[in-house]
Amino acid sequence: MNNILPFGNELKDLLSESYITEAFLSKILREKGIIVQNNDKNSSFPILMSLLLSPNEFRLLQERNEEKEQKDKVKTTLYPIIEGVPLVDVCFDLDIHKILDDKLTYTPNYEIIGVPAYAYDKKEKEINVEVIIKTTSNTKGWSSRESNHTASLNIKNNNNNLTVTKKFTSRESEDVIDLILDDFKEKLENNKFLNKDKNIERILFNCFDNINRVAYFYSFTKISSRTLEFIEVTDIHILPDTDLPDDTEEEKIQTSIQEFLNNVNNLSLRGKKLQDHIVIEKEENHAFIQLKSLKLKYKIIKAGYEGTCVIEFEFPGTRNLKNSEFQFNISKIVLTGKDKHNVNKYELIKTINSVLNNHKLEQFEKLKLTSPS
Repeated sequence: MNNILPFGNELKDLLSESYITEAFLSKILREKGIIVQNNDKNSSFPILMSLLLSPNEFRLLQERNEEKEQKDKVKTTLYPIIEGVPLVDVCFDLDIHKILDDKLTYTPNYEIIGVPAYAYDKKEKEINVEVIIKTTSNTKGWSSRESNHTASLNIKNNNNNLTVTKKFTSRESEDVIDLILDDFKEKLENNKFLNKDKNIERILFNCFDNINRVAYFYSFTKISSRTLEFIEVTDIHILPDTDLPDDTEEEKIQTSIQEFLNNVNNLSLRGKKLQDHIVIEKEENHAFIQLKSLKLKYKIIKAGYEGTCVIEFEFPGTRNLKNSEFQFNISKIVLTGKDKHNVNKYELIKTINSVLNNHKLEQFEKLKLTSPS
């Protein structure tokens, strides 16, 4: 895909992708001096397929694909270790190719690019590892058949708890990083570094009751940060709780929420300032709903520029929801101001992720159940 400049029918696969919007195609045509009466793809497709895109225009289409695929999802696991273990001692040898050979019983649809290794950052007092994989799918068009994805681990020691944060951009990249984590855990056990009196913890759906889960999600509207300022909730996804305990019989549910959720399997709301929506705003409703995900819009405050970002917090999937692991991802960043073009987006995302990660762990300690259901 990086070595050719497609035209004609060869463009069809790429232009048909859902992330290539009608407005985006119309913008490319306008920049070529072509105005179409209708913005729908039926009108723009024949025109674009008859033209030769410039390398820059094709690069924009590729970047659109990368923006869709390369959004980091972030999850964290806490490994309790015995007192007095220096962080550098858990910077184990990493032979990812041997790990894959030992763990996999099938030939995966991806390959590892380069030679990943644990790297100890003495200044930041952390360990980092990054993996790049190339996936191949024969079920997709040529424009999406091969793609590169990244995954990473960040390891810190916080009061004899190894805080291991993984970032990934696709199912395959998460699979690879999970295999590395399995190997990491085995080496912790073999070196007798794990504290057997405490449990390894992940932020799971069943770590909260309905009320505390809403409180956990909504704590992200009150983040104390010099970088982010909460604006509004834009999306809510909830499930009615069909397995309520005995002390919350159906007759206790308020008539309004009972009627609202009648015959509803799941409910997705999209709009503005949804933090004021009756389903969520009234605390008495919280015991009867399972909050699955929220999208929050924040104002970005930095010297020289401003902007907004939309961040999704969720327990993904629908099967085995009780064991679904909490994750967040930055869905969108829009920057404004005279210095916006000088912004190091990688460093900005790193800062935002750090703020969110610290907050999620602090609130998890406050709101988790002592004995998950």
